[in-house]
Amino acid sequence: MSREYVEPPGMQGSPAAHRALVFAALDLGTTIDAVGQAAAALIGVNQTDLICLNALYRQGPMSAGQLAAVIGLTSGATTTAVDRLERAGYVRRKSDPADRRRVLVDASEEGARQAFALFDGLLDAVARFAAGYTEEQLALLMDLLGGFDAIIAGYAGTLRERAATGEGRQQA
Repeated sequence: MSREYVEPPGMQGSPAAHRALVFAALDLGTTIDAVGQAAAALIGVNQTDLICLNALYRQGPMSAGQLAAVIGLTSGATTTAVDRLERAGYVRRKSDPADRRRVLVDASEEGARQAFALFDGLLDAVARFAAGYTEEQLALLMDLLGGFDAIIAGYAGTLRERAATGEGRQQA
């Protein structure tokens, strides 16, 4: 049995192609999440841990508080994720050379390479697919994806703020 989703006012009356694009973007997010969950399971961590590892590998060493801000978790949840990643050998804690009282979390070069190698086949397939588009088409797609990313990241922040204040807690 299928149920009809009642669209918010901003989408009602939009052209069918616009609505289809919005839902295709949301479906893509779900599919990307599934890939992240499967990859994380293969290396013995969870998806949140993999997101932490990705942030550390791409942005470099940072404190647990900085990492929490980057990925949008509480400091407690971030510390738990870092503990799991450290036990599994994917990160290490080290003293900050600028302030020995401060501890930084750093991705293990070998561990991160091993974890992210799981995505090589996906990245190759996406690169082959993208090769069929012109530079102009790719620029348009990058603009579209960048806009989606900004909107979605902003909305995630809004939801986190609401959750932190207890606003809008609903039960089904």
